[in-house]
Amino acid sequence: MEKWDLYTKYREKTGKEHVRGEKIPEDFYHLVVHVWIRNSKGEYLISQRSANRPTYPLLWECVGGSVIMGESSIDGALREVKEEVGLDLDPQTGRLLFTKIRGTDVIYECKMYNDIMDVWLFHYDGEPQLEAATTDEVADCRWMTVSEIRKLYEDNRLVHTLDYFFCVLEREEPDYRHIIGRTISGTVDRPVGSSHPRYPELVYPLNYGYVDHVFAGDGAEQDVYVFGTNEPLEHFTGKVIAVWHRFDDVEDKWIVSLSGEDIAEEKILGDISFQEQFFYGKLYK
Repeated sequence: MEKWDLYTKYREKTGKEHVRGEKIPEDFYHLVVHVWIRNSKGEYLISQRSANRPTYPLLWECVGGSVIMGESSIDGALREVKEEVGLDLDPQTGRLLFTKIRGTDVIYECKMYNDIMDVWLFHYDGEPQLEAATTDEVADCRWMTVSEIRKLYEDNRLVHTLDYFFCVLEREEPDYRHIIGRTISGTVDRPVGSSHPRYPELVYPLNYGYVDHVFAGDGAEQDVYVFGTNEPLEHFTGKVIAVWHRFDDVEDKWIVSLSGEDIAEEKILGDISFQEQFFYGKLYK
């Protein structure tokens, strides 16, 4: 029986445990990992799911799975790699690429995930060691180029929830040093408690607006999430303390603190997840 820790959307352990296969209670989350392994040639180790897997049999993917109770994210990543493809990775070569919170509103093929997904990248040079795997979850694994992985995707042979690969792993890191630290002013057009103009079921738990006369990649004024009050605002002045960069969209979101004080990353990610769960992105501070 596999058990998981349950978390709040702020990545706080609740002290509750969950048995795999049971429905996760609303507003609770479990921790999952995706693990990409890249060698010095720029190739990625891609594995084929066994034919007996209940979902996506014989499709290709990166290593991944749920973090079990008591494990950290990186511990879970290392264990999954050993179990699935038989490799003992050096944790020092691992880098957390981004975190995505998938709540009850994110549904893939009628499945609600309710998870916090950490995506890792590790470096490894050597041949796959599938014979050393401790489970039979993987039928085959091999090093592939980006173009080969894209061909798998185009042929519907890559697990489709890994489509973020093409806009995340093969990109340059953005530089927001000229933005973070600026004091800005703007207008709040979607105050706390208001609904999205096109999706009325989406209610804003914090003030959301734009920077006056500063234009973003979509041609509209720069969007901001405003932290520091639970009261609806019409206007704001504050300090940009971080930028939420969407990988699969042209709109970055500036994170503004009214007091100018820093805010924990877990707090920011949890509060903006009501909307950002529908996108892939990363918080830069």
